[in-house]
Amino acid sequence: MKFVAQTDIGKRRRYNEDCYLIDDRVGLFVVADGMGGHNAGDIASQLAIDVFREWAESFPKIAPSIHGKATIVNIIDQLVVDANTRIHTESKIHPTRHGMGTTLIAGICQDNLISYAHVGDSRIYLIRQGCITQITIDHSQVQEMVDSGIITAEEARVHQNRHIINRAVGLHQTVIVDTNQFEILTDDILLVCTDGLHDMIASDQEIAELIISASDLESAGKTLTETALAYGGSDNITLILIHIA
Repeated sequence: MKFVAQTDIGKRRRYNEDCYLIDDRVGLFVVADGMGGHNAGDIASQLAIDVFREWAESFPKIAPSIHGKATIVNIIDQLVVDANTRIHTESKIHPTRHGMGTTLIAGICQDNLISYAHVGDSRIYLIRQGCITQITIDHSQVQEMVDSGIITAEEARVHQNRHIINRAVGLHQTVIVDTNQFEILTDDILLVCTDGLHDMIASDQEIAELIISASDLESAGKTLTETALAYGGSDNITLILIHIA
């Protein structure tokens, strides 16, 4: 398994409020896209990442107590809840940070299985045998409109409200976390990214083609970032690529 990560401030933002974490010792990947609270979005995303980093650092001590697929999902779910508590508490202590929050995608690769937790509109994609599948479902206003048949998925991609999310980590005292698992095969590629990537590139198929045509994983990440910038780069851009060997 190989991990590659890239982040870019983009062309229009003063700060990079995205954060990411990869830890191949435990197969952990995390992407967070912060928002709100007088430029405190970067604080929110970093606080979320810190929760997972602290857990990963303690992993050698707690590994013997982890057994079974359900346990891994429960661990990730609880870590997101812990991140929510940490961010929300921080926003109450510091009034200038009121309203800060972050999207969050966190997953663990173990035994040919991805266990993940998801809040917001950052995404996991699976590229398998030339086909791309969006694994996560956005917690966003436009996704609700798509689900209701008001607009199409293509229209959602350019809708003026596409950046409005209806769930975020840290925004409220509690958070609803989506968790799930899916199997992975040799030569699968996972893309974990913020909306600064997937909202800028014209289609999911173009994303897949850019990855597949690249000479290696590092080149794929660089090409994806450069393409998002070429399309306007209106937001911070963060991605993690994972190749299953």
